[in-house]
Amino acid sequence: MFELKRDEERIVLDRSGVDTISDKIVEKLKKYGVGKQDIIRVRLTIEEQPLKVSEHYKEKTTVTLRMGKRFATPYVYISYEGEKFDPTSQEDEIEILFSNLGMTPQWSYRHNLNTLYFKSPYQTPKSEVYLITAVIAAILIGLLRGIIPAEAINAVSDYALTPVSDAFMNVLGAFVRFMIFFSVISGICSIESISDFSKIGKHVTSRMILRTFVGTGLSLIISLPFHQFGTGEIKENTSQIGKIIELVFSVFPKDLITPFIEGNTLQIIFLAVMIGSVMLVLGEKIVAVRKLINDLSALFSDIISIICKLLPLYIFTSLLLLIWKNGGELFIQLWKPIVICIIICCLYLTVKIIYVCVRFKISPVLFLSTIKSTVLLGLVTASSSATLNDVLMTNENKLGISPKLNRIGVPFANLLIRSVAGVSLVVIVYYMAEYYSVPVNIGWFITAWLMCSVLSIAAPPVSGGMLVVTSMLMMQLGIPVDGLAVAGLLGIITDFICTATITGLMHCELLIDADNLKMLDKSKLASLRKKG
Repeated sequence: MFELKRDEERIVLDRSGVDTISDKIVEKLKKYGVGKQDIIRVRLTIEEQPLKVSEHYKEKTTVTLRMGKRFATPYVYISYEGEKFDPTSQEDEIEILFSNLGMTPQWSYRHNLNTLYFKSPYQTPKSEVYLITAVIAAILIGLLRGIIPAEAINAVSDYALTPVSDAFMNVLGAFVRFMIFFSVISGICSIESISDFSKIGKHVTSRMILRTFVGTGLSLIISLPFHQFGTGEIKENTSQIGKIIELVFSVFPKDLITPFIEGNTLQIIFLAVMIGSVMLVLGEKIVAVRKLINDLSALFSDIISIICKLLPLYIFTSLLLLIWKNGGELFIQLWKPIVICIIICCLYLTVKIIYVCVRFKISPVLFLSTIKSTVLLGLVTASSSATLNDVLMTNENKLGISPKLNRIGVPFANLLIRSVAGVSLVVIVYYMAEYYSVPVNIGWFITAWLMCSVLSIAAPPVSGGMLVVTSMLMMQLGIPVDGLAVAGLLGIITDFICTATITGLMHCELLIDADNLKMLDKSKLASLRKKG
């Protein structure tokens, strides 16, 4: 009863058959209304698997292709008879990268039948529409505070809004710690497992992770003069140096269980980094364990994705509670973190564009006109996935970046240019800490720097993912989670700004990497100079 428009077809899996499968899947997804950017992601993930099957069986097998929709989500089944063969056991570069974006192929074997299963990341309508609707509804109802009797407000707050809000946070907290843990381990392992592109992967990854920490630190410094924090005393007698030492050693957990019970994010991340690093050393000896970690990461990411479908309800209840309790005070200065975010993002992008234009002797106006369409697409969609195909085409066709680097570098950049996401976390945390007059010290700022940097990388690629890490950040920094709904609202707004900035930075970073790795077609840059 839950499957609609189910199609089934037998295809001989030779070279032509592999192309036929890919074309039929793309055609069907277009009919189902899947967006172009998601179709590109699906095709990149799927097309490698039938090719591996074809090579394994020497192009002498026939597969059954079955497509349909389940719970409004398009799916694909590819089944083939014969000996047990798992084409996903040795994941290649594209599969690993796109598994982090929610596209993980599944394989099973039963009764002499191998089956591959794929699910499209299909969302309709766009989740941000629900979030914005929830915000508007909460504000409009909140404005009726003077009309609705106080007894009715208290009853609705105590018996409806507060229980719903608390239940959401409890369920979220129960899973998010494990999601962060496995996500960090999986991310570390996937970087090293890209053997064919190890030089590219290491170069791009190390440089972008370093920029995340540096960029987030600069954001903390630039934003500091615009905020006034609490003046209350922090109950501790140690010196400033002692506070730093105490912070450093507090990262080390006393056992493996307590960090998850107490929700100590720094210790959870430390454990994940330690385990991930050891797994890198062991390499091919633990292929099965690494695959299990990737599966667990995908599992908890899917769980968080399901929980976050209730995010609009949480935003509505929490925001309405805040308005009924505090009036509109929390929103009066909301413009400040937005303006600060715009300034810092524009500063980052401007500096990077100037550097690129000077290095490659390109007119800034001409370079901006070349990348303008993708940056604007990021601004209006707030979706890095939506810009993916356009970024790929612009890099290869207009900037001359090698397809080999581009196809691996763009997904990496999409996942790892997180200094801009760090900007969003910084302005949110500063604003909430200022509003609640949270007392701070040097240890607080160091913790904020480390947490904003790491969590911006580890944020789950699902709707509401940044709100998930924001809640962990606020709890770690002593900021009341009562303001999480406002933090979520700020996150929605700044996400549009940050996505546009990330899109522009992807062009710049990949252009620099292409030149450093001798993978740049300079004739296309020469054509740009002539146009200038």
